[in-house]
Amino acid sequence: MTLLPAVVPQVIEKRSELVPARLARKVAPLFGVPSEQNPFRPLTWVCDFTSITVSEIARGAPLPTRAAAARLREQEHAGQWVIHNRAVVPAVGKSLPNEIAAATVNRFGPDTKAAVVLTATNVLLAPVTQAIATALPLLRSADGGDLPPIQWIAAWAATAIEVYRSQPALVVAAVNARAIQRGSLNAPLFPWAERLADRPKGRCEIGASAPGGHDSVTRPRDLDFLDGIAVARLNATGALPANGPLGDGFLRDADTMPAATRPGVGDRLVDQLISLMVDMGAPDSTGYVWVSERVPEQAVVEALVPSSGLVRELVEAWAHGPGLLDRADEFADALADAVAGPVRLPAPAVVAALPLLARRAVVLAAMGIVRQMGLLAPSSWVAGPGFAGLLDDVETLLGTVDPADPLVPETRLRLAVQRAGVQRHDGQVGSNTVAALLAAVDDCLTAAALDRGTLADVLSVACIELNMLRSTAADRGPLTDALRRYWAAFADAVELDLFAPDADHSAVSFQLHNYAAFLGGNKDSEDDLRAALHLFTHSVIPGRTRLFNRDRDVRPLARSRYLAADAAGALAELLLARGERDEAVPWVGRAFRWVQQVMSTNAFAPGKLRPRLEDCLFALRAVPVLLLALETGVADEPQGMLDRADELVRLVERWLKENTDGRVEQSRYHGTVTALRARVIALVTDS
Repeated sequence: MTLLPAVVPQVIEKRSELVPARLARKVAPLFGVPSEQNPFRPLTWVCDFTSITVSEIARGAPLPTRAAAARLREQEHAGQWVIHNRAVVPAVGKSLPNEIAAATVNRFGPDTKAAVVLTATNVLLAPVTQAIATALPLLRSADGGDLPPIQWIAAWAATAIEVYRSQPALVVAAVNARAIQRGSLNAPLFPWAERLADRPKGRCEIGASAPGGHDSVTRPRDLDFLDGIAVARLNATGALPANGPLGDGFLRDADTMPAATRPGVGDRLVDQLISLMVDMGAPDSTGYVWVSERVPEQAVVEALVPSSGLVRELVEAWAHGPGLLDRADEFADALADAVAGPVRLPAPAVVAALPLLARRAVVLAAMGIVRQMGLLAPSSWVAGPGFAGLLDDVETLLGTVDPADPLVPETRLRLAVQRAGVQRHDGQVGSNTVAALLAAVDDCLTAAALDRGTLADVLSVACIELNMLRSTAADRGPLTDALRRYWAAFADAVELDLFAPDADHSAVSFQLHNYAAFLGGNKDSEDDLRAALHLFTHSVIPGRTRLFNRDRDVRPLARSRYLAADAAGALAELLLARGERDEAVPWVGRAFRWVQQVMSTNAFAPGKLRPRLEDCLFALRAVPVLLLALETGVADEPQGMLDRADELVRLVERWLKENTDGRVEQSRYHGTVTALRARVIALVTDS
C-alpha cells in the first residue's frame, strides 16, 4: 500500500466535473493505478506516454495490433470483449464499456493527448494535493510563524516525492504531458517592427491572433501537486533572508544573488524536482524503478527512491544555485545553521481531525525536515534536546493513524535510525537503542502493507546504520546475522538475484555499494569477500562509473573503488596465508589498480588530503593495499608507492593526534595505525 495514492473518482455531482472524472477513470488503469471502477480489473497496464494513443485513452485499454484485431474479430467470443496479450478487443458488434466519444476528447488541447492525461492526473491526485496543501501550513516555526523557506522546501519536497513514489508511471506521464502543454501554450511573442505592425498576417503567423486562453481543465498547463502548491509560495519568497546565516557574508545585495534565488525560484525548483524524479528511472540514477505485479495481471511500477538525497539537492539549489562554491565549507556551515531551526508540529488532536491522507502528509512533511536536519544540521543541534524533542513529537503524531497503516512502521524505523545515529556520533549507543532499531526493521518486514519500493528503501537505510553500529559493537555476531537477513530481504523486495553470474545490477549500485561494504568488512570470511567483490565488480563500480560520467563527481566512485580494493586485499591475504600465491597475486594487482585509480584523481592527489575523517578512511584502506603490493612485488615504482603509503599513515597519525585530546591510544584506530607504521618501517629498512 502506498502512502499518497491516486484516488479514482466515484460519484460526481457537478456537471462540470463529469468529463474530467471519466477521463481519470480511463487514465488510471493505463498507468498502473488499480480501481474498482476499472471494468477490466484486476488488469492494469504500465503504458508509455509517447506510445499510447488518444483512442486507447478514450477506451481505457490498449489496442491490439491491426493484424491481431482482425483475427480476433473473426472468432466467436462470449461476452462484450476479449483480452488478448493484454490488449482488449470488443466482440463483434459490441463496444467497450463507457468509451469516451472522440468529439468529447477533442475539446482538450492544444495537444489533445497531453491535455487529457494532465487533466486526468490532476483529478486523480486532487485528494493528495489537497492533503499536502492542508498539511504544510500546520508545520510552524518555534514562534508560530511560517517555516523558514529551507525547512518549507524540505517538507514540501518530501511529500511531493512520495506522490511520485506512490504512482511513478502516472506522474511521469503527467510530467511529459505538462512539458508538451507548456510548449504548446507558450506561443512566441516576438514584437513586429512598428512599420510592419499593421500589415495583414497569415493565419498561423506570430501575432495573427491573441494567445489562447488558459483553462485548467481543457487547456491545462500545471501539474497541481507541484505547480499549484510550491510555485507561488517560493516565488513570493524570492531570495535568501538578507540578515540570516545564509545572507550575511554570502549575499550582499540583489546584484550578487545566485540565479536560483531570484524571482521565479519556485518555477525553477519545481522543474528541478521534476528532473530528479524522472531521472530515478534512468540506469545511471541513485534510484531504482521497475515494473512488478501486486496481484496477477495488475501491473504496477515500484520505486526505490532515496528521497532525502533528492530533497537535499533542492535545499542546496535554493540556497546557492547550481554549480560549485568557492567557499563550500563556509556555506555548508551556514546552511547547517539554517536547517537547524526549531519546528512546532500541530497538536495530535488537530491532526486526528484531518482526513487520512492529510494525516499522512503531516507526518511525511515533518519527517522531510527531520531527515534534512540529520543530514545537514550541526552535530550540536542533532545531539541536543530540540532535535530529540522533534523526533518524539513526530512519533506522537503516529498515534493519529491506525497502527496497521504503512506509515507507522516506516516512520518508526526512520526515527529509530535517526536516534541511533545521534547516539553513535555521541559515542554512547545503548543496547536499548540497538534493540529498538532491530525491532523496527523486523516490524517493517512483517508489515504486509508496505510496498516493495518503500520496504527496500527503509531496509537499505537501516542496514547502513546497523553496519556502522557493528563496527564499534563488542559482539558483532548478532548485528552481522541481522544484516545478512535484512540484505536478503532487500534483494527479495527489489526482485533481483544479486549474485547471478555476470548479472549487471548497476541500476541499484547506490544501494549495493553499502551491501558490498558490509560483506567486504567481514575479512575473515572468504565467501563474504568474494560476494563483495562480485557486487563491486559487476554492479557497483559500473553503476558509479556511469554516475561519474554524468555528474563528474568522483567521490562516490572513488569510495567504491577503495572499498573494493580493501576487500580484494583482504581476500589476497587469506589466500597468501593458505599458501595460494598464484590466485592471491592477481587479487593484489586488482586491488592496487583500484587504489591507483583513486589516487590519480585530483581530489586524492598528494597534498590534497586533509586530517579529517573522510580522507583518513581512504588512507586506512589504501595503505594496506599499497603495502601488500610492495610486499608481493606487484607495485611499479616501489619507492614512490612507499613514499605515498608513508604520507597517508602520517595523515592518519596527525588526525588522531588532533582529535583525541592527546589520548591517541584510546582511539579504535590506534592499533591499526600502529601496525601500518610498523610495516612501513620494515619496508623502508629492507629497501
